[in-house]
Amino acid sequence: MRYDDHARVQRESSQFLWNWLNQLLPQKFEPKACLDIGCGTGYMTQLLLDHYPQTPVHAIDIAPGMLDHIHNTWGRAYTDQLHTHLMDGEQLALEHLWVPNNSLTVSNMCAQWFKSLDQTMRGWLSISNTVVFSVLLEGSFAAWKQAHLDAGEPCGLRTLPSFDDIQTLLKHFEAEGLCIETHSFQKEYLDQHSGGLSFARSLRAIGADTPEPHHRPVKLRKVIANLGDVCTLNHRVGYFFLRRG
Repeated sequence: MRYDDHARVQRESSQFLWNWLNQLLPQKFEPKACLDIGCGTGYMTQLLLDHYPQTPVHAIDIAPGMLDHIHNTWGRAYTDQLHTHLMDGEQLALEHLWVPNNSLTVSNMCAQWFKSLDQTMRGWLSISNTVVFSVLLEGSFAAWKQAHLDAGEPCGLRTLPSFDDIQTLLKHFEAEGLCIETHSFQKEYLDQHSGGLSFARSLRAIGADTPEPHHRPVKLRKVIANLGDVCTLNHRVGYFFLRRG
């Protein structure tokens, strides 16, 4: 699938999120259900299916093609365990998908595109006792933004959340009694491209090319020329863990 050809950092982040999660979970943790929100082509979905073979796993995405890929890849092997849902992860709450108490919700590099992380997290916590997610953070794609600046062009990439702001949000949840435990971590990934055009194509392939509202088209050739034949783009990723009482 074309997405997989460009989602190198997503794969690395998914594996790191999984390893980090398992350091935080109590021993012999057995969720009643698992949810993979913004599942994409299913890196995390497969980890959940294999690690919790007796547990229903719900793969959730807004893109039908992603869910078709998951169903075609693992549907026969996990007939009774795997469930796919065409849903908007940002709007997901208890009234949209009911699962038993003591469930686990996981989301990798998806929620940074949501309008309100506050409302999204509250919705996820209404479904699951344990939520772990990663997001792209402010400070990502520094070379791409600098190339726009050098070309005298505005960079239209959407604004990304800051690590400090999300940490503050988690503290508010604890103060409200919505969570009894939270953890956070950030990590930088470097991804090499054969010039700016390769990076632009990668953004489109993973669905991250939607610009800020009212952004005007730019002279992309000038931007690409400033990046040279090979460029390395940074991805700053934040990891967050929340547990209800």
